[in-house]
Amino acid sequence: MVMANPSLLLQSIFFFFLLPCLSSSWSCPEYQKQALLQFKSSVLGINPSFHTLDSWNSSSSNCYLWDKVTCSSPSNSNSTSTSSVVIELHLFNLSAQLMPSNLLAPLFFIRSLRVLDFSNNFMKGQIPALRLGNLSNLVHLDLSRNRFNGSIPLQLFQLKYLQHLDLSSNSLSRELPEEIGNLTKLQQLSLSSNKFSNGIPSSISYPRELEELDLGNNSLSMEIPSDIGNLSNLSSLSLGKNKLTSEAPASMQKMNKLNSLDLEENLLTGYSISKTCSPYYL
Repeated sequence: MVMANPSLLLQSIFFFFLLPCLSSSWSCPEYQKQALLQFKSSVLGINPSFHTLDSWNSSSSNCYLWDKVTCSSPSNSNSTSTSSVVIELHLFNLSAQLMPSNLLAPLFFIRSLRVLDFSNNFMKGQIPALRLGNLSNLVHLDLSRNRFNGSIPLQLFQLKYLQHLDLSSNSLSRELPEEIGNLTKLQQLSLSSNKFSNGIPSSISYPRELEELDLGNNSLSMEIPSDIGNLSNLSSLSLGKNKLTSEAPASMQKMNKLNSLDLEENLLTGYSISKTCSPYYL
């Protein structure tokens, strides 16, 4: 029988009991705490019976233990510092009552955010542009299944580290801007079920790491960009339920990793979809 190393066993016991004590003493910066409390206060002003964020309270300086909040560990484990920062907010399914979009404004002061999920709420109005560019560390942004309207603010396209962007199932409109090509690290992009019109910008082919692209169920028209085949890592492409015209570009034959394709309910010619979703020309 193999005996456990006593020193390793003692270390394990030490960290098992010590880590909760350390984590409970970590505190987030005061300005981040105040930003979160301001957001909560604004929601309570609309819905006084709102209890989802009861753990967010001014008597606790420790955002690390608040529901729906993820904080970083102190940057240097050998340091006596107990400072951590907010890096993730998972605020989906918060409320069934309509909320104005300006409620998001306090969250845009939290520059350390890497993940912001505000999906499946009842937020209405335009996506706030002011200070949106502050979230320069963001890699995941999900504002899907809300009631946002208007155009996508150009400040969003300054978030150069974004890998996942989901704005689907809103009422966003106007044309897709060329600046969408600035998001070169995107891996998943969903803008489906909105009211976007006019053509798909040629810059859509710039994010070469893109694996999933969903622009379906809009009012997009004109031709599919000829360089879309440069998205060689794409495994899923959905452009169905639009008003796209002409033939699908020959460059799409270069999409060797594509295993899901939807071009249905358009005005395309010379192209069809097999039962396995593989493209072929008529």
